[in-house]
Amino acid sequence: MSKFNERLFSKLDAASERTGIPALARHEVRRRHFRWIPMFALALAIGGWIWGLARPDATQLGYAAISVGFALGVFLPIFGPIKAWGTPKADEFDRQLRQRAFLAGFATVAFTAFVGLWLTLGLTLIGNWSRDVLIGQLANFTYMLFVLYLTVPTLHASWTTQPVAED
Repeated sequence: MSKFNERLFSKLDAASERTGIPALARHEVRRRHFRWIPMFALALAIGGWIWGLARPDATQLGYAAISVGFALGVFLPIFGPIKAWGTPKADEFDRQLRQRAFLAGFATVAFTAFVGLWLTLGLTLIGNWSRDVLIGQLANFTYMLFVLYLTVPTLHASWTTQPVAED
């Protein structure tokens, strides 16, 4: 192989390493403590859900806000402080952190589901919503619960631990 090709391929390898995709494939993701991104995703999702409840005729705008919160929340488990299940480098601290974070997340989802279903039922009876409006409200609520499931464990783990200083 010529020197030109060697330099070209080494530069292409260096460029791909900067993207972080090869580190993802090797399971060498740098764990980050996200605090404001999950809060922003939660604020968008809860705000979109409340917007849909307050304005049943504009449920789609609430769904769009929940979708933006979901799009932010999807990447949190990948790059957040919680290591994935079955990670060989996970020690007792990581397993305990994951356990506590997911228990907090499940408790939040369960409490929100209980309160949200009763709230939706009450607003349906008070507002005399049609079947289509009720289906849209339940879709928004379910989608918001997905955002809670994605963001609350990362938020809990980020706020209960301190980030490790860079070497």
